Amino acid sequence: MTHDMQTALLTTVNAPYQNYMDAGALSVAIKQGEVSIGQVGSFYTETSVDTQMAFANEFDIPTEILTHVASTFMDWSGQTVSLLT
Repeated sequence: MTHDMQTALLTTVNAPYQNYMDAGALSVAIKQGEVSIGQVGSFYTETSVDTQMAFANEFDIPTEILTHVASTFMDWSGQTVSLLT
């Protein structure tokens, strides 16, 4: 994941919120399955699957965790997640 890709991702996921999450905090929230955090929801609904996969690779998030948390988020929120379609 390039620096520009990471910047674009963080800009997207943080845009609607007053609290800023850096890449490390976002990766921890995903690894811990914190689906109620707005930025995690934005990560799954507002960024492309390719970007999600690149981020996961960069921050050592196994695909199994990435998809499990996506499924948990989808069940919790009722929103469609492209990663799972």
